[in-house]
Amino acid sequence: MCEVNALSMHSGAVILGGHSVWRDATFTLDSGSITAVLGPNGAGKSTLINVILGLVPLSEGSLEVLGSPPQRGNSRVGFLAQSRHADELSTLTGRDYVGLGFDGPRFGWGRDRAKHDVVQRALALTGTASFADRPLRTLSGGQRQRVALAHATVFRPELLLLDEPLAGLDLAAQAEIVDLINLIRDSTGAAVVVVAHDLNPLAPIVDQVLWIARRQVRSGSVEQVVNEEVLSELYGHPIEIIVTPRGRRVIVGLEEELAHPHPHGHDHSHEGAQHHVGEPHHEESL
Repeated sequence: MCEVNALSMHSGAVILGGHSVWRDATFTLDSGSITAVLGPNGAGKSTLINVILGLVPLSEGSLEVLGSPPQRGNSRVGFLAQSRHADELSTLTGRDYVGLGFDGPRFGWGRDRAKHDVVQRALALTGTASFADRPLRTLSGGQRQRVALAHATVFRPELLLLDEPLAGLDLAAQAEIVDLINLIRDSTGAAVVVVAHDLNPLAPIVDQVLWIARRQVRSGSVEQVVNEEVLSELYGHPIEIIVTPRGRRVIVGLEEELAHPHPHGHDHSHEGAQHHVGEPHHEESL
């Protein structure tokens, strides 16, 4: 039997509020792969996540998620949302929060052995058992993010969608989350899609890149997409990429993105205000 791809989109396009978000998107993501989704604010990265989750329909083209059309509430798909500021005030413990991932629409149900075992397995996988009984508000940002990953992986999904999992974390915490993402992939075999504004922390584990800009989507390996020729074509003007002695990629030439961050309308998926690749400075890490 031939293996089903985690995701397969052909000629996909999204139009929201009369504005084209992106179009002609064709790509395939393999099972067990890690894909970074990059691009400026408003380009439509979170819209892509919402399409995969079945929350936003394609206006054109087709998409298969684990061999079937996208559907809401698919337990085979795990999701970590971009912003969870309420965690900083929540009286829920980490264990309670992970348990909500088990309950889903059955809120208040599931107080049985099955739930206990599933939650314990998720806590063990993410290394959060030692602080799982502390309120979320008492945890560090990195610890809360690890708990959020436990919540997203409670059913050991075959596809895991992570929207800005490194946002707001210091470099040490980012490195821990990147290692954990790789561990989850290796332990579960799940395909992982990571929306990010900086490729550098993810570069050691990424198999594929989706770059979204100016209503266009490019896909391929890091070498195939994150190069001067492709990015210059994508943005319509010369782009220079400098690789530092430590292997970090620095992009030069996206000053126009800073001055005009939304040249083709807004991303109606309400992406956060964090600075993305190429926007904040004349030279920016990838």
